Amino acid sequence: MTNDRHPEGSTEHVLAVFEEFRKRIDELHIPEFLNIDVTMAQAKILRLLETEGELHMSELVRRLGISLSTLSGHVDRLVQQGLVIRRDDPTDRRQVLVSPTPAAFELLERFHELNTAQLRRLLETLSHDERLDVVRAFDHMSRAIEASSLAAPQERKGPSR
Repeated sequence: MTNDRHPEGSTEHVLAVFEEFRKRIDELHIPEFLNIDVTMAQAKILRLLETEGELHMSELVRRLGISLSTLSGHVDRLVQQGLVIRRDDPTDRRQVLVSPTPAAFELLERFHELNTAQLRRLLETLSHDERLDVVRAFDHMSRAIEASSLAAPQERKGPSR
């Protein structure tokens, strides 16, 4: 894929190619994605809980950058769907803890399986050499992630209370 607006190999060129790739992936993903009954905001909450485990509502508010009342509405719906449990913190009754249920982990696994199945179908259309190019690209990006996380590990994850 070439892009006349940006020099080949420049950061802006790579971003433009990635944006085109993302749009095409979204087109493939939309029918399956629409069958999952959570909003994007709820998916963010579930993803945080999957990664962090149980969190205080106040920590979710801070990490998501939303108001407590907005978060409460999302959590209420997730509780109704059986995806999270909300309970008082036994060490501080003023605090509320939210944790994922097994059903939440199953739903998140469904997301993962959709992505993996989609990627598998795409990779199977490529030649062996093209798949090796993809592996090299993933390796490059993994090294970039490692380098950036070593430089600023606290920027990704705030303190948990």
